[in-house]
Formats: sequence, structure tokens, C-alpha cells
Amino acid sequence: MALRSCEAVDTAEAPLRVLFVDDQPELRRLFRRNLTRAGHVVVEAANARLALDLVQQLSFDVVVSDVSMPDMSGIELLRALGELEPDLPVVLTSGSPEAVAPFEAEEIGAFAYLVKPVSFESMRDTVVKAVELRRARSLAQEAFEPYRSVERLKVSRPDDDDADSAELA
Repeated sequence: MALRSCEAVDTAEAPLRVLFVDDQPELRRLFRRNLTRAGHVVVEAANARLALDLVQQLSFDVVVSDVSMPDMSGIELLRALGELEPDLPVVLTSGSPEAVAPFEAEEIGAFAYLVKPVSFESMRDTVVKAVELRRARSLAQEAFEPYRSVERLKVSRPDDDDADSAELA
């Protein structure tokens, strides 16, 4: 019955596309199975460099990454993703909270920082919240797009032309 909490959350029309990055294959498999059972599509990456390649080739709704990995850390991945795709939410996980403070990770742009061991329910809920926030921001941007330009906001009134001419004279 642990799936109930996520099933109640509306994840819109399509399943969430999750990129799960961790150098521990057992952990990747566990979370892939769990997130797949919750109805999400999960792609695994064994390291951050592969994750960057995948993000350039495929579309993801959220990235979940370990902080401590060989070659390239989760923090470095977060920064690189921020340049590649700034709106892509990134959830960082770590078995050692002192690797980077959670508030530092969020300052850099992480959606959340989860300390291992992470419960499956907590992971699912965080992934769903990250995507919901991204979708809400996207909808808000679309709604306000017509009003971005100052010129579009100007409303011409017949009296305005006369008032401007009088002030100039």
C-alpha cells in the first residue's frame, strides 16, 4: 500500500521520465524498480558524465543523483545541468551529509537534498513534487509570455497622444 501516496498525486497525462544517477548498481536497480512500479519511466546512469550525455540525447522531467561519485560529483553534475537545461529539477542524495550541506546544494540549484538511506516513499514523493513544480512554472511562463514585452502592455488611448504633444510644446 506504500504506492497509494504517489498514486493520489496527479502526474498529468504522461508518466514521469526520471534519470537516476548513482555509481552503486544495486541502489540504481532498487530505485528503478520502485519508481517504475509507481508508474514512472526510469533511465539509469552509472556516472555523471553518462548522465550529461543522456540529458543531451533524451528528455527527462527530473534527475536524481548521488553526490559522491568518481570522476564527476553530483554537485558538478548539478552545475553542468544548470547550464544545459536550467529548468530541469535535480534531486541530490548522499550517504554522508557533510559532503555538501543541504542548504549549499539548494543554493546551487538542487530541488532537494536527501540523506541516505532514503525511503522509497520519500524518493517518489520528492520526484513527483519536483516535476509538479517544474510543470507549474512552465504553465506560468506560458501564461505570462504575451505580457513579457513592455510594448505589448501599452494601451493606446486617444487622449495620450494629445497629452504627450502638449507636454513637449
